[in-house]
Amino acid sequence: MYLEHWKLNDFPFDNVPSSRFYYETEGNRTLCEDLYDAIIRRRGAIVLTGDIGCGKTTSTQRVLLDLPQDQFDIALITYSRLTPVEMLSEIAQQLGLNTSNPEKTALLQVLRQHLAKNAEEGRDTLICIDEAQSIPDINTLEELRMLLNFQLGDRFLLTLLLVGQPELQRNIAKIPQLQQRIALNLHIGQLSLKDCLYYVLHRLRVAGCKKPILTRQAITVIHQHTLGVPRRINHLMDRCLLVGKRTSSALIDSKLVQVTMQRYPN
Repeated sequence: MYLEHWKLNDFPFDNVPSSRFYYETEGNRTLCEDLYDAIIRRRGAIVLTGDIGCGKTTSTQRVLLDLPQDQFDIALITYSRLTPVEMLSEIAQQLGLNTSNPEKTALLQVLRQHLAKNAEEGRDTLICIDEAQSIPDINTLEELRMLLNFQLGDRFLLTLLLVGQPELQRNIAKIPQLQQRIALNLHIGQLSLKDCLYYVLHRLRVAGCKKPILTRQAITVIHQHTLGVPRRINHLMDRCLLVGKRTSSALIDSKLVQVTMQRYPN
């Protein structure tokens, strides 16, 4: 372990979503505001895409935690490789509903009644599907689209949020009726060199770092190697801290980063 060597209180680059270590860029702040606004306004269907490791799940969780708890009933599906009936059953279970009858018609009836009850009580229902690009059956996406037909007057009875990698958009394009229902498409990109610097410094500071241990040249190499993907930055920085401890280094410079990349090429 390298905590004592670098005088840190915590591991700053663990790849576990944490509100303490969350760093918000200007672009990410705008994205979260747009997502929050679309959910609050019951826009219907929303899509959030981004490459692996760019922070889709972290940003989504941050927005969900900011929603008024007494106003929202949320079903968060983190395993999306489900058949249409399995997806309906999982949504119902996430909403705390009785799923003893596994038939599709019964599940839809239970869901419709629950959604209508929420609306009458002034509560909104949000269904969030993470890793939605992994939905194996186009019929499952079609079933989710059909849920948007649950309306009361001029309002949707639910908001559908699909979160996934860029190929999710290609899957949605196979169902024109669903694509036309998407009220908002959002995309989260990689960090710029400047944001990469601030991201790393922020996480080090939160972990208890009180003195400079990183050169700008090191950040340039880190950004070039990781392409500004937060998860990859975390992996590389964690290994740099480990190698720095083993070599008794007082500073992470570009040479140490290069050595780390040679020792841990993946």
